[in-house]
Amino acid sequence: MTGLITLDDMSVLAIDASRHALRMSPAIGGAQVELGLTIFRQPSARRVSGEWPVKPIDERLRLSATLHVSTRNGNQDRRYVCPMEGEHLVAAVLQQGTFRLRGFISDHQLRVIEEQRAGKRIWLILALKALQVLQDEGKPARFGEPTGELSFEVGAGEWAENLEDVEAGTYLELLVPLAEGAHFADAVELLRDARGLLREGNIPAAIGQARKALEQVREEYGTQKVFADAVKKSPRQRSLSERWACMVEDLFSTMSGASHNDTVTRDFEYTREDGAMLITATAGMLKRLAADRDSL
Repeated sequence: MTGLITLDDMSVLAIDASRHALRMSPAIGGAQVELGLTIFRQPSARRVSGEWPVKPIDERLRLSATLHVSTRNGNQDRRYVCPMEGEHLVAAVLQQGTFRLRGFISDHQLRVIEEQRAGKRIWLILALKALQVLQDEGKPARFGEPTGELSFEVGAGEWAENLEDVEAGTYLELLVPLAEGAHFADAVELLRDARGLLREGNIPAAIGQARKALEQVREEYGTQKVFADAVKKSPRQRSLSERWACMVEDLFSTMSGASHNDTVTRDFEYTREDGAMLITATAGMLKRLAADRDSL
């Protein structure tokens, strides 16, 4: 929806979002958010005819905005995010130009937005304000601050790509740091894929990638053999290594339901929260393996 700001001379600023308007870049404790916008000034009939009830001293404007988000649409359930400022003064001339607004979103805000959007698209809403220096005939100069509103949609994929660019902390990354080192590169890459798929709302595929990552844990701990012996005992009689093996095998079995379509698993349905938990648990198992590997 085009944002319209009526200036004091009755001309109108038409503001729209550029293609792929959103860009985020890393910052301390969050991300710098930039929005690319286009601007076009439509003259009033009175200006064209030479009648100037109000004359701008400077054709340049300082544009700012308050950013809100909504996971429903541009008119409902909007939530405040941050103030945004123009990177420079904008020339309000009668031809289309471009400008950018910049603001800051904290890691916590990004996580809350990510949880609320649940892999779906999102709407960005800008409450716009233009600051202009004006001169009425025979009167002292004054400031005008006309306002308007612009809302536009950001697709799930575009939002996810921006999160990747800023390496925004998700719940699993903050709570369970991933294992490092070349030996775990393939498994870590599988978990990164799982995270991206979950953000896009592809829950079964996300769980499937995490299940592949867990294969390395099963192989190096030899959990299948340990589990086969452990289940012959009462749970209270199992050793600690046997209890860990049971957790790994149960985790693997639970995730297998997202990849199989047999008589038992074909009716399984996994929620986004299920996917987050299973990916997080896999990351934790991989981190444990990285710490134990030298002793195996």
